Amino acid sequence: MKTPGLPALLLALALAARLTAASVDLSALENLRPARPVIPDRTFTLTDFGAVGDGKTMNTEAFKQAVAAVEKAGGGRLVVPKGVFVTAPFKLCSSLDLHLAEGAVIKAPETFAALGLPDPASFKTQAEANAVYKVPDPLITGSKLHDVALTGPGTIDGSGQHWWEWSERAARNVAKTSPGRIVYRRPHLVVIDRCERLLVADLTLTNSSMFHLVPKNITDLTIERVKVRAPWDGSGPNTDAIDPGPGTNFWIHHCDIDTGDDDIVIKSGGTNILIEDNAIRHGHGISIGSETSAGINHMLVRRCTFEDTDNGIRLKSMRGAGGLVENIRYTDLRMKHVENAIVLQLDYVDNNRPDFKGDPTRIPAIHNILLDHLTIEGSRHAGIIHGLPDSPITNITLSDITLQAETDLDVKNADNPSYIRVTRDIRAGVAPPRRPGEH
Repeated sequence: MKTPGLPALLLALALAARLTAASVDLSALENLRPARPVIPDRTFTLTDFGAVGDGKTMNTEAFKQAVAAVEKAGGGRLVVPKGVFVTAPFKLCSSLDLHLAEGAVIKAPETFAALGLPDPASFKTQAEANAVYKVPDPLITGSKLHDVALTGPGTIDGSGQHWWEWSERAARNVAKTSPGRIVYRRPHLVVIDRCERLLVADLTLTNSSMFHLVPKNITDLTIERVKVRAPWDGSGPNTDAIDPGPGTNFWIHHCDIDTGDDDIVIKSGGTNILIEDNAIRHGHGISIGSETSAGINHMLVRRCTFEDTDNGIRLKSMRGAGGLVENIRYTDLRMKHVENAIVLQLDYVDNNRPDFKGDPTRIPAIHNILLDHLTIEGSRHAGIIHGLPDSPITNITLSDITLQAETDLDVKNADNPSYIRVTRDIRAGVAPPRRPGEH
């Protein structure tokens, strides 16, 4: 049998690479449009239930009564008019559009006392605090619902500053000067759990004590034109912006995000996911994980921009909380001055629980990932592809990429990626100097 010459061999390898890239076919997701909530044509106004938008009055009962009236009527739109409406946590109902008008703010209290919580400084030990303290509910929550919308040009403000001062990160930062500092576990801002047809549109979410928007166990989720803001300099830790999962049929588009942690992250699991046309300014980029136990597949991310983020593309998982991540495509992305452009990591360690063990049978895996048509300018690191010895990362294709970074990709416990038309400019000095607050 005649051995093929070098040109024929190179042609065969190139063809094999193209076939590998083509195996991630997510064209069915390009026009994904989840079913939208169906809301009855009735309108209620929050101030009709005694609410006062003066930034001081507690309006918890007004919110509860207004939601109850909508529920009793069989659904409708609850309008929050212009003003700052302070409230403790309240729950939503089905067939409800919570609509925040221009200038409307739903605001969490700015003190622990307003929520009936003791001052964390009053405790001498963490055990003493744990015996008394219970994490409050999210500011806005709902469970086992259908047809829910949160809409309008208004703002939901988590008043997170006093929580951040007693966070896990704050305790680590002062560990040398204040050993044993108390940690108050923090609530999220908006959590919707188990809902069919959920829409979040046009709102601004800001300064959550922890995660901003957590839609979990959702079928048909649309998040569009949402702005999320929280400090990115470390003073507002774990302030994830949008954390959906598990669920199916997610469309997240035209959002503007600048926070101190994951900007968009699929947690636990999900399938049929389209993320497109989002602007990511600071934070940890568009992520998957760290928990992937329910598995994540059929996800398309396209036409997004990243600037000054810690990461661009980030898939992270770890033993004890792992599942299968496969059939994912990232295309037509532009990154400028990101710390790590591409992170595929199965040996992730969570700083907030470094001794995590979890379920030893839950071993993470990453397979069949296509990264194409990326422009990466002035990155500090091209990134990492780190699998596990017993779960190597396989079938990764990088195609039509222009990469400028100070260090190249670091690959271990993984198959070598397939490179197709990848231009790499790896040299010192292409990334800007770190600014105060950057890692």
